[in-house]
Amino acid sequence: MKDLKGKTVWMTGGGGDLATSAAKLFLQEGACVVLTVSSEEKIPLTRERYPEAADCLEVVKGDVRILEEMEAAAKRTVERFGSLDILVTCAGAIRHAPIDEMSMKDWQDIVDINLTGTFCACKAAVPFMKRQGGGRIVNVSSIAGRTGRPGNGVNYAASKAGVDGLTKLLAAQLAPFHINVNGVAPGPMKGSMFQRMTPEQQAASGKNVPLGRIGELEEVAWAIRYLVSEEAAWITGAILDVNGGMYM
Repeated sequence: MKDLKGKTVWMTGGGGDLATSAAKLFLQEGACVVLTVSSEEKIPLTRERYPEAADCLEVVKGDVRILEEMEAAAKRTVERFGSLDILVTCAGAIRHAPIDEMSMKDWQDIVDINLTGTFCACKAAVPFMKRQGGGRIVNVSSIAGRTGRPGNGVNYAASKAGVDGLTKLLAAQLAPFHINVNGVAPGPMKGSMFQRMTPEQQAASGKNVPLGRIGELEEVAWAIRYLVSEEAAWITGAILDVNGGMYM
């Protein structure tokens, strides 16, 4: 694949495991990256992860649920680096519970972050991409959006199903403007939640995966990288499963 020199990437959920893995990959390939994090306190902590990238990295505070804050982050991206070529919506939250134990707050918070947050980021980025004649959007979804996978809450499943629907319809709407919109739907990954498990829990977590193991963050990051590449220029409206064959 061609490198990303001269490209600018804006990522929501910039303090998370997957965003960190993908951002490091983008920076290695010559892109400039703007990361949106949810609080001011996370800005210095996030910067510390990229000691060699000061000239091509910006970290800004922005609540994905608030359109005005996403618009400010998109504007800052263009002001700092001159363009907004790629958007990756990594911001997400999980709060699983059976429906009879789930509060309205549990429902609303997850839908607001996962679905409304994706909408707000896309809405903020699209005007800039239209003006510059094109762009790439990758929305991070989940296998939970299309399966009855045990252990997932209906709030999370519904929010991720919504992300898939948003992605597909937005792809059709934006195709005339040369903006490709795709999704990545990961299965279980070796993020911070996995690292907090006991060795026994870690071993058990891969047993239901047909390929026999939990996914690496880098494997999902490379899927995102492919979808923003020139080689994927004729792909839009797709949801790429990266899950080791785990469809339930």
